[in-house]
Amino acid sequence: MLALFLLLALLLVLVGHAFRLLRWEQFIRIYERPPRGQMLRGMAGGYALNFVLPFHLGDAFRAVYTGRRMKSGIGFALATVIMDRFLDVWFVAFGFIAFRLLRLGGAPVDGAARYYLVFSLLLVLGLVLVVALRDSLKKICLAFCGLFNDTLKLDGMMFFWSLINTFKDLGRVKIGRLVVNTLLMWAAYLGSYTALAAALTVAGEPMQLVDVFGLLFGRNAADFAALLPGGALGTAAPAARWLLLAWFVLPLLAMWAATLLPEGVRGAMNQATQAAPAGESYLNLLPQADEHDRAVFLSRYFGLENKDYVKRFLQMNRGITILEDYSAGSNATTMLCMDTQSTFYRKYAFGKDGAKLAEQLDWLRAQQDRLPLCDILRSEEADGCCWYDMVYNPQAVGMFRYLHSNPVEKSRAILRAVLATLEDKLYKPTAVPADAEKIEKYIETKVDGNLKKLHEDRMVRELMSYDTLRINGVEYKNLPALDWMFDHDRLRNLFAKDPVGTIHGDLTIENIICRTDNDSWYLIDPNTGNLHESPFLDYGKLLQSLHGSYEFMMKTPRVAVQDNRIDFQLTRSAAYDALLAAVMEDLSARYPREQVESILMHEVIHWLRLMPYKLNKDRKRAAMFYAGLVMVANDVADFSEHKKETLC
Repeated sequence: MLALFLLLALLLVLVGHAFRLLRWEQFIRIYERPPRGQMLRGMAGGYALNFVLPFHLGDAFRAVYTGRRMKSGIGFALATVIMDRFLDVWFVAFGFIAFRLLRLGGAPVDGAARYYLVFSLLLVLGLVLVVALRDSLKKICLAFCGLFNDTLKLDGMMFFWSLINTFKDLGRVKIGRLVVNTLLMWAAYLGSYTALAAALTVAGEPMQLVDVFGLLFGRNAADFAALLPGGALGTAAPAARWLLLAWFVLPLLAMWAATLLPEGVRGAMNQATQAAPAGESYLNLLPQADEHDRAVFLSRYFGLENKDYVKRFLQMNRGITILEDYSAGSNATTMLCMDTQSTFYRKYAFGKDGAKLAEQLDWLRAQQDRLPLCDILRSEEADGCCWYDMVYNPQAVGMFRYLHSNPVEKSRAILRAVLATLEDKLYKPTAVPADAEKIEKYIETKVDGNLKKLHEDRMVRELMSYDTLRINGVEYKNLPALDWMFDHDRLRNLFAKDPVGTIHGDLTIENIICRTDNDSWYLIDPNTGNLHESPFLDYGKLLQSLHGSYEFMMKTPRVAVQDNRIDFQLTRSAAYDALLAAVMEDLSARYPREQVESILMHEVIHWLRLMPYKLNKDRKRAAMFYAGLVMVANDVADFSEHKKETLC
């Protein structure tokens, strides 16, 4: 009879552990496929440590062992273990209260019932306080994590983030299945405790279910010390103590042994207990793959920076993995991403920038039959947010990279094809007469407005107080000395002869995408809302790259400013020089000198338009871009005064 009761107790506790595994994996399955074998080993090791160590330290082992083998990491595993134990507290409290109401167990049960009732109420109060004080607690979490080095800081933030989302995403768990798993788990455990009580009684230590329940979950819950002299079973018959030890240890050995079964057997068992379809999809705990990007995002989240942005970012991106951020000089974000189906680029923006991106999306759709453009996979516009996904092709690269990894003749041919296609397919078919009012608005907004912003900025105002600037050891006339270039009458006369039509609006080198496999090309990232929609703005944007070296400046990390001296490492390639010569040759052949001068002046205005953005978003390097403006303005002034045909 003893062996029968023990065998039943062992089988039922194993059944209970199996349903605990199924319940635990429900919290994990939201974010990744649960590694059942590793989870089973973690549970076995955790229970073993709980048997010999106090304070349930085995649960920490369970989280660390399993988390090191999970995509989402240790912090997430620890959060799910906390959730698992959190649910247990309520059931144990209910159990002790039920025994007390049935007047079973006497004073120890009464004390345990009061203890768990208070503990449960404190948990409820804690949850209420966490919800009510969530913003303050987030800042406290950030301050606490900030006490450690960058690695530990990120680990800490990931744990708190995981804990928050494990509770927040509980609604994504199938509650019916959670309830069934919990009820079956505790039914099996209670059956095991009942059989164990019967076995202990036969072994000479009379016990009932309430006694075993109190032994395991009372205020002095049983562990290995309970079997030693002075412990709860220290004076019990040796057979009873060996029986309890066997009940603790044998299921753990069975759980560990189950992970050593042949792969085919384990696979069949997994399929037999499959808790979700094989084609299921998962949220990402965080979409960013790069640790630095994760740290920046979590610091923003716990620091309560732009809460609306964080909320929308997660709504939009939690189903994907962000591989790399390709954002450049705009308020929109471009990322290389992947989901379970493909790799793609995602571009998004919020608020006014979202409305601007929606205009860009409309332009791409409107011109898709005219020009080679990026393929749009999907898009969405809602609640002040716009995003769209573009096809990713590993053979498609920006012209900057293409230019510096292929013979210059190939890039020259592509660039001439781009300009010819734009002229024939876009500029000429959409040509309209120039609008004097729009030219006036263009001068007022893009020229006067941006010059005013430069004068209002303290750093730039100090630089502009000098008659000349020494940029990388070369002396240039400062912008105030070139104010004749921005004379309204001069600009009106110059721009009045500009052709007008639909344009790309942001024809930089990086927005021309070249295919390395077949030498074809396409355009990305148009910019609308230029007021004076002249093709000359596109040419000016191209010159901002090739003449002004904008892309090289973007790769230059530091600039030094002292008095009227601005120094930085200005890099320029022979390939850029060759392409600039080709563009200037084409423009000079296509347009009279005065219109070429207009194109160059539009390049200067592009640099002017760039400055407020740099002062706001990239202030540490803003002086370098002001130097770029000054150098370009000096070249254009020389062209205008000396009637040069090409730029140096």
